[in-house]
Amino acid sequence: MEDCCLKDLLNYIEFLRSKGYFVSLSGFDNRFAPYTTELSNYEVHLHPICFYLKQNKSTLGRCQQNKMRLNSAEITEPFYSCCYAGVEEFVVPVLYEGKRIMLINISGYRGALKKSARFMSRLSAVCDGELPRLYEELSVSPPALAEILSFTKPLEYMTIKLYELCKEHQELNIAPSPAQRIFKDACEYIELNYMYPLSCEDLARELNYSVSYLQLIFKQEGGTTVKAYINSVRLSKARYLLLHSTIKIIDVAFSCGFSDSNYFSSAFKRKFGISPKRLRKSF
Repeated sequence: MEDCCLKDLLNYIEFLRSKGYFVSLSGFDNRFAPYTTELSNYEVHLHPICFYLKQNKSTLGRCQQNKMRLNSAEITEPFYSCCYAGVEEFVVPVLYEGKRIMLINISGYRGALKKSARFMSRLSAVCDGELPRLYEELSVSPPALAEILSFTKPLEYMTIKLYELCKEHQELNIAPSPAQRIFKDACEYIELNYMYPLSCEDLARELNYSVSYLQLIFKQEGGTTVKAYINSVRLSKARYLLLHSTIKIIDVAFSCGFSDSNYFSSAFKRKFGISPKRLRKSF
C-alpha cells in the first residue's frame, strides 16, 4: 500500500513537470525514512542555473546552506520568495496535525521581486558571465498563488496519506537496534551531501564513530562498503538527471559528486550496463 501511494505521488510530480512546472520536494519528516532515496531524487532543482551554482567554486555549498535554512524555518503558510542567487520560487508546506512534514517547491522564476535581481547582480561579481545568461533563461511570468495551490493540493493529500501509512507501519514494528539507527543516520547524511567530496573518514568524523566501526555497520546492515554505498547513491542520482533533464553529461557528473568524468562514465556503465551517453540517446 505504501509503495503504491509513493508511486502515485512521484508519478503526479512527473506529470506536473511535463506541464512545465519545476516541482521539487524538501524538508522530509523522519517518518518518510523508508523512502528517503526515492524522495530525495525530487529534491534536485533541474534548472541549469542551479547546476552552475552547485559546481562554481565561489558558490560551492551555498545551495545546501540555503536549503538547510529553509528546512529549519517555521513555515506554516505558502509564500513566494527567492534564494541567495535570486531564483524565485513558491514554497508550500504540507501539514499534518499542525506539524510540517514536507515542503513543496515550485521554482524557476525571476523579476517578480525587487531583491532577486539585486541578489543575482551581487553574486555575478564573484562568478563569470555564465550566471547572468542562465538567470535570463528563468521565466518572468510566475503563475498566481491560487493556480499553484490548485495543483499542489492533490500532492498534499498524497503526501499526508503516505505519511500516515509510514506512521502506522513504524508504530507496529519493533524499535530499531543501535546498529540500524547508525546505518540510517549515515545513509541520511550521504543523501544530503553526496554532491560534495565525501569519504568514509568524513562520514565517521561527522557521526562520531571510528572508521572501522562504521565500515562494520555498513557491512552488517547494508551488505556493502561506505565507498560503494556513496558511489551507488551518486550514480542513481546521475541516472535520474540524465533521464529527466537536459543538463550536459559532464555537469551531471560534477553535480553528483564525481570529480573525474571518465571515472564517472566507466562506473556508470558497470552499474547500469550502459554508458551515460547511450542512456540519454536511448530516451
